[in-house]
Amino acid sequence: MRLESKVAIVTGAAGGFGSEIGRIFAREGASLVLADINHRAAESLANELKAQGTKVVAVSVDVGDEKQVYAMVNRAMSEFGQVDILINNAGMGRGARIQDITLDDWNQLLRLNLTGTFLCCKAVIDHMIARGYGKIVNMASICGQTARPVGVDYSASKSGIIGITRTLALQVAPYGINVNAIAPGPVATQIFERNWPKETVDKLKSTIPFKREGTPRDIANAALFLSSDEAGWITGEVIAVNGGAFIG
Repeated sequence: MRLESKVAIVTGAAGGFGSEIGRIFAREGASLVLADINHRAAESLANELKAQGTKVVAVSVDVGDEKQVYAMVNRAMSEFGQVDILINNAGMGRGARIQDITLDDWNQLLRLNLTGTFLCCKAVIDHMIARGYGKIVNMASICGQTARPVGVDYSASKSGIIGITRTLALQVAPYGINVNAIAPGPVATQIFERNWPKETVDKLKSTIPFKREGTPRDIANAALFLSSDEAGWITGEVIAVNGGAFIG
């Protein structure tokens, strides 16, 4: 098993990407901290995985709240004694014209997507440095790499995550810590379909050369690879998982 004896924190664990990452990591032998603001859904997934023999706890956390983030990491340490992997998956998105985005909208999205990623990285990094080992995978987006018909707040947050990924990777490489990002293209999840206007969804789908949307499994497979020792010499990279949207 590729993650045997490893402990992983997965934020946004109740969502489409997060739940699939949790299931695949459990299959590969990881112990898990499933973190989500929707504690009931995270607990449901934890119970499913416990029934299969996985060591797992569910934690309620708002990743934009520093105290809650540090409490999440402390819970991981008290339960398992280490944190080997951090998957920064919690986030939100929407499509809107800049004229329709209020300052409160902007602050809410940046707080969750960008500040949340920053806080979670900050909370685990000293522990990883002390152990000389760690894998951090941040969830960026194709919308942080190229222009897409989405809100500027969303694009800004995902571009910022790419910046965090590359700079942090440079800072912590001497300590044996890998920091990478995944940049998904359009992926079929309930949140994606619910939060984006149909015309935006259709435009995004039209950029994919493969005749299908991505699935949460596509993203989870990339997260598994970057979290495994197979990716030991990869850091500061943004892995595009987008069905070839860049070449379409």
